[in-house]
Amino acid sequence: MMYRRRSLTIVAAVLLLLMLLAACGGAADQKPDSVSYVKNKSDLAKISKSNKYIQRELFLTDASGLLVPQPTGLPETHAPVKQVLGYLVKDGPVTDLLPSGFQAVLPSDTEVNSAVVDSRGQLTADFSKELLGARPEDQEKIVQSIVWTATQFDMVKSVTISVNGKTLNEWPGSGLPVGRDLTRADGINTTFGSVADVTASQPQTVYYLATDKGKSFDVPVTVRISDTGDLLSGLVNALIHEPVGSDFISAFNPDTQLLEKPVVSDGVVHLHFNSAIYEDKASKAISDQALRSLVLTLTGESGIRQVSIKIGNSGKVLLESGKTITGPVSRSMVNATGL
Repeated sequence: MMYRRRSLTIVAAVLLLLMLLAACGGAADQKPDSVSYVKNKSDLAKISKSNKYIQRELFLTDASGLLVPQPTGLPETHAPVKQVLGYLVKDGPVTDLLPSGFQAVLPSDTEVNSAVVDSRGQLTADFSKELLGARPEDQEKIVQSIVWTATQFDMVKSVTISVNGKTLNEWPGSGLPVGRDLTRADGINTTFGSVADVTASQPQTVYYLATDKGKSFDVPVTVRISDTGDLLSGLVNALIHEPVGSDFISAFNPDTQLLEKPVVSDGVVHLHFNSAIYEDKASKAISDQALRSLVLTLTGESGIRQVSIKIGNSGKVLLESGKTITGPVSRSMVNATGL
């Protein structure tokens, strides 16, 4: 397992360093709602220099069928929610923007009739009848793609899907329920993991790594975490130990442990680890991706804006990329898009 993780270290280190540097330019006070990655620095530069395009997150399927957030520069518009939903349609405007191996999930020719957000942040996304032609194996992914793409905007708190004005309560043919007022808490890329007693667990989303053709990217995965009353410790432990038999990759040494129960104070969660978290014990450096996974996962929890790490008796954290962290880390520091 460690060999597999080590092979991703250089890619992950360079990626996070670029994002940390970008964040220092003024994104630190922003609080994005989703994770992204940029394939190379030149792509990021092109987007940042243009005042006509804004980077958005589209949840698309990768070559393995997983829903992955893909950053995409889209034209400025007064209706951004409707716009991003339109870019989830197969053979639609996203086609020429798709990275190798990625696909949109909504059926071809589907149109977004409207995307209305009320005063409570409840979005009603209305689609044309072509949406109902979705294959049964795509239906759950379609719902998750719509919900996670739409809720990248702070103003969208929940999502209800309708077709030509009629709420889609279940998919025709398969009878798969859809539900109303959907949120990210309803999950994405769901797996039961190694939890034996589902009734004594709860679904939570953590960020692992996945790879395709030598490239690595973050994948939000909803796993079952034992209901012990210590949710934050459960999230960290789930990050350390990826689901057995899955293709997901943890960025942590499996011997990594929390020495104390996490404490949240003024929006900062404080984590105290043993020395096994070091990816390089000689230099006492941790994996950039380990920090990234922690921040992306824990800032997804209500009331947490930053993550502070202590290792043994030291509050100074050295990353393998050479960056030194001396204080709390926000989501914008590991997400250069600053949504």
